[in-house]
Amino acid sequence: MRLRLAARFGAVLLALLLTFSSWAQSPASPDEALAVARRLFRQGDFQGAKAAVEKGIDRRPSPELYAVLVESFLKLDDVKSAEEYSRRALESFPQSPLALATRGDVYFRRGLILEAKSEYESALKIDEACARAWLGRGKVDAVLARRNQAKQAVSRAHELDPDDGDALYEWAIRQPYPENVSGLKRHLEQFRSDPESEGHERDYTELIKALAGRQVWVLTSDVARSEIKLETMSPGPGLGIQGYGLRVRFNDRAEAHLLLDTGASGVTITRKFAEKIGARKLSDTALEGIGKRGAARGYHAWVDKVTIAGLEFRDCFVHVAPNAVSDLDGMIGTDVFVKFLVTVDFPARKLRLEPLPAPFPADDSSADRKGYSQVFAFGHFLLLRTQAGDKVAGLFVVDSGSTLSTVLPESARRLGPMRPLNTMVTGMSGGANSAFIADDVTLEFGNVRRQNQRVITVDLHSVSKDLGTELAGQIGFNTLENMRVVIDYRDALVGFENSH
Repeated sequence: MRLRLAARFGAVLLALLLTFSSWAQSPASPDEALAVARRLFRQGDFQGAKAAVEKGIDRRPSPELYAVLVESFLKLDDVKSAEEYSRRALESFPQSPLALATRGDVYFRRGLILEAKSEYESALKIDEACARAWLGRGKVDAVLARRNQAKQAVSRAHELDPDDGDALYEWAIRQPYPENVSGLKRHLEQFRSDPESEGHERDYTELIKALAGRQVWVLTSDVARSEIKLETMSPGPGLGIQGYGLRVRFNDRAEAHLLLDTGASGVTITRKFAEKIGARKLSDTALEGIGKRGAARGYHAWVDKVTIAGLEFRDCFVHVAPNAVSDLDGMIGTDVFVKFLVTVDFPARKLRLEPLPAPFPADDSSADRKGYSQVFAFGHFLLLRTQAGDKVAGLFVVDSGSTLSTVLPESARRLGPMRPLNTMVTGMSGGANSAFIADDVTLEFGNVRRQNQRVITVDLHSVSKDLGTELAGQIGFNTLENMRVVIDYRDALVGFENSH
């Protein structure tokens, strides 16, 4: 019996191998290639999806084949190839709404948000039922803080194409609890991705399950305005100013001196301090940042009470890092004060909180919004189109937590003369050597022009991949320390004022 079963199994295996070999050696039809590629894409085999498309695209190209190919390259983080094939798709099918939307996806990944918006709108003018264009439009609306429009556009995309995993994910994260959990669970079960992306999604799902729909960071004190003193923070004696910070008290047990960081989210404290204040663990998480070791593993924790000067918050969750970063007690993002108009007055060493002004009309697209600049809000990250020197431009993070302003290593040659530097830049993901430094770079952003800025090169690729859009650098503390920075999180607006 065992011999007969073994022989039968061997025959079946041989037949399968012959079938696969025959399929691999003879070009599949474009329709077969598309079906295979979509299945592999859904399974997270983006290399396989790419190879399957290449079998059919030379015989009879189509917008659908190009779309799978471009999206596969984007999932593989090969933006250069995605750019090339999206260009070819539009050359071959200039009136295809799918080709236009796919080109928009590439622009979005490259950090060209307004260019992406234009492609999505062009696609919808041709076909209002283009699901991929609705999805892209929703993502653009989201980073422009048009939250209701974003939710409607993403819902329309999911309705038009329930088999699009990206649309399902974007739809799920905008649902109330517990629908968001069930939607994310379905996405994880039905659509595979790379381990890092899936890990982030599982961590987020576990957090919203742990919060169970509760309101968090509830401001209990009826405060309309507040002015809080900022205190100097230094990495050590004789090492200069690293930034300015706030004294924050937790659970009426202990106080921490936290670096005020426009590039951080919420509050991050060390594991040792979390145990000291009795913070209760909610869920594990990856903490992204500069460094070569990948995301650091930390956790989210529940804190009953957080007090900052005259402000009292209840029912808070915080990020807990395994170790201190640069000998800091921790960091506090300016987004903690999201309900206020936030002014960080660095020269005066004051944080001012005021009522938000009346919102701008939704259709107001003027470039100068009464002294404010439109930023692209990717979660807590505020990204602003910035010019560094004559030849480097892109999206920079407004990041007072970075001691120096930065650019990508590949920008060094275009930035002008830079000298080698061998110093360690520390972040959540460990240390990263900065290769070059320049002392006389001109940075232009918003309505300001800052000359003679010290800029170093730092690799931000892991952060760009996680955001889904390209970062070109950071506007750091050394550039901001003589300015007043005004932030309106509700409308994704930032104003910059030079001190006199």
